[in-house]
Amino acid sequence: MVALTLGLLISAAAIQLFLGGLMTSRMQEANAELQNSGVFGLDYVARDLRLANYINTDSPNLNEQTPWGGIVLTARTATVTDANLPIPAAAPFISSGLLSHSVGAGEALSSTLNEWRGLSNVSVASDQLTIQFVAPNAMVNCEGQNVQSGDYVIQRYFIRRANATATTGTDYGLACDANEPTAATAAPVAEPTTISGFGGAGELIMPRVDHFTVQLGTKNAAGNMAYYTINQYRTVATTARAASTQPPRIVSVKLAVLVRSTDNTRNNDIDLTQSINILNQNVTLTDTTSRFARRAYSTAVTFRNGLGEK
Repeated sequence: MVALTLGLLISAAAIQLFLGGLMTSRMQEANAELQNSGVFGLDYVARDLRLANYINTDSPNLNEQTPWGGIVLTARTATVTDANLPIPAAAPFISSGLLSHSVGAGEALSSTLNEWRGLSNVSVASDQLTIQFVAPNAMVNCEGQNVQSGDYVIQRYFIRRANATATTGTDYGLACDANEPTAATAAPVAEPTTISGFGGAGELIMPRVDHFTVQLGTKNAAGNMAYYTINQYRTVATTARAASTQPPRIVSVKLAVLVRSTDNTRNNDIDLTQSINILNQNVTLTDTTSRFARRAYSTAVTFRNGLGEK
């Protein structure tokens, strides 16, 4: 009886040590996944963000109307001629669902698959960021297509389902959609008159992203700096123009992602009800049953030509 009792105690201790080691191993593996996805994924995005506004040398005061401005907040329509994307000159125009957006008053989510739908696994809809630039050298766009030096590039970062054709499910990732480059046999076009191949599912560049958010860094005429969501900036710009003043110029961008692990860690130390701070925005998870490891990563990029004076 004594030997049996001691054996059971030793077995229980061994099982506890094994389970504890397994849990630690799961968390270490999950943290490694988060770092690989978050750090390297954002670095990949930041590389192209540093090129944004490269086309804009004649109008360094970047706002929601600057033609060929690095952040694409507006596009030409039948009634709008002063826009960041001043093409095409006639219908069919670029869909509003392909421009930069954040949720807020006056911002309507698109019902079209792979446009801005605000997909998110937290209590706030995700943003969409669209940039444009001229390739400073031969490069590869975010969809893996070869781009010639001097060719026009427009790229859109947004959350979509891992399966691009799926209409249900919450397995999301950060995707990038780019236009079709000029063929290598033709001369590159810095300021095209049409755009082709833009508006699809793009390529998934960061898997398992639960949320994507963007803030625009601005500088007003008095030299004061402030960060706004995309929707807030639209409101500020509209108010400024109504008062016959110039909106604050956009000089930088901050973006953040909330990434999660591949597998459910089943770690009870993970509090699924706790709010998560992302770019000074407190959000809560919509999934309060699966204990994935999650971490928020952010980066900031200053636009070239953004602080210059003409």
